[in-house]
Amino acid sequence: MAMTADGGRVLVLAEHSGLAQALVRKLAAAGVGGETVAPGSDSELTQVLADGDWSAVAVVSRDDVLALRLTLLCAHVRDDLPLWVTMFDTTIVHQLRQTVPEVNIVSPAELVAGDLADHCCELMSAARPRWRYGVRVVDDALRLLVAAGAGLVLALAVQTALSMAALHEAFIDALYFSTRAVATVAESPRAAAGPAWFKLATTAVTISALVLVAIFTAALVRRLSERRLTTLLGRRSAPGHGHVLIVGLGQVGFRLAQALRGRGFAVLVVERSEEAPAIGWAHRAGIPVHIGPGDDRGVLELLGVRRCAVVAAVTSNDLANVSVGLAASDIVPGVPLVLRLGDGDVAVETESLLHLGSVCDAHELAAATLARELSRPQAD
Repeated sequence: MAMTADGGRVLVLAEHSGLAQALVRKLAAAGVGGETVAPGSDSELTQVLADGDWSAVAVVSRDDVLALRLTLLCAHVRDDLPLWVTMFDTTIVHQLRQTVPEVNIVSPAELVAGDLADHCCELMSAARPRWRYGVRVVDDALRLLVAAGAGLVLALAVQTALSMAALHEAFIDALYFSTRAVATVAESPRAAAGPAWFKLATTAVTISALVLVAIFTAALVRRLSERRLTTLLGRRSAPGHGHVLIVGLGQVGFRLAQALRGRGFAVLVVERSEEAPAIGWAHRAGIPVHIGPGDDRGVLELLGVRRCAVVAAVTSNDLANVSVGLAASDIVPGVPLVLRLGDGDVAVETESLLHLGSVCDAHELAAATLARELSRPQAD
């Protein structure tokens, strides 16, 4: 759809943000005037819309609810103006299209995620079957559960071997009574007549089993009582190697994970806050997520930075992304890196001074797409 009328200006309704500033710069470079106005009350915005010689309106916000309110207000007050809005939530997008069919919706997160996915794919080999990525246990409760379970299996194997050696029982009988002994239900009827070393060894195995059962039970309760973001099997299993390690699960991180999964690559996401809205989206989409600081060396080691294919730092904080890149490079010099940056100065400095992999300037990319459409001549 063509956008601007001759001689008019584009009204950019946005809170102070790098994307809004980048959009105004892009419009100016294309010869189109643009003015940023911070969202205020409905009466204030109505006055702004009525008084200005606007040719189009662009609503730029990371808050979909705010973007929806501003869009509906603009459509009500100036239904003659072409209207563009940035939005992420597909449910809100669907409802908005039904209410305001003429609205043009852009998802900066999808634009940026697509570009980041291209960068990641350039650094990776051809896609491989999912099972070849292996499995990594990253959840604390799950690791404890697996370790305790493995300990119980080992205790059972040791007790079975002891029964076969000391009591000369057949394998099936030894396994049966050893299982009962490890579970502290009952021991073999012949155990009382066994040698002293057997009784001592059995005592040690039983005590160990009691401790392991307690640990296993505690880990199981903890595991069942919290949201399970990673699993041993299935779509949410954390890959062991050859995966893309994504740091940051915001709108961009979630879309990037979806894009890479759609292209056949395994992903593992780390997010600092358990309250992040995208945690629920990732859980429903079957994307494995670990909660922790992505720039922490211990966390990066746990998530397999030494064996991953690419590290993608895509939080909304430029300096945090640079910090992740520095930490990953310190652990694995030369590790393939993809960084999402939104401040043009930080992007330029990172590329020229730090040389930290591929850099995607998120604001410039999204602003260029919006400005290209907004600067097109108005169609008849």
